[in-house]
Amino acid sequence: MLYDLDGHLMTGDPHPEKFRAWRRNITNEDYQAMLDAINAYCDRQEYFCSSWMPGNDAAIRAAFPPLAAACGGSEEQSGFFFGNIVWRALCGRDDEWCFKPADKEGGDAMGMTYWRKTR
Repeated sequence: MLYDLDGHLMTGDPHPEKFRAWRRNITNEDYQAMLDAINAYCDRQEYFCSSWMPGNDAAIRAAFPPLAAACGGSEEQSGFFFGNIVWRALCGRDDEWCFKPADKEGGDAMGMTYWRKTR
């Protein structure tokens, strides 16, 4: 489950039209591999920034090439697609997470910062 800073449960997707377009270009198996890798990563974390995830986890890095291919090789678009998958993974979890846009001051993070609400 995913909550905003005001405690509201997130039920929608941030960019559904773009997500559907990218999702059509990836197999169910590749999509599930990425969801599994993200969930395994979340099981081990208390907080993270989605912009830093692919480089920090071997399973996520291994599952990333099909995302890039689904986005025509665009690094920016595959990053947005990945961010949508992270969002969906966290919304579908049984444990509770919160999020806010990543702090951009002094860095180039474009994703979201997520943290576990309760353990």
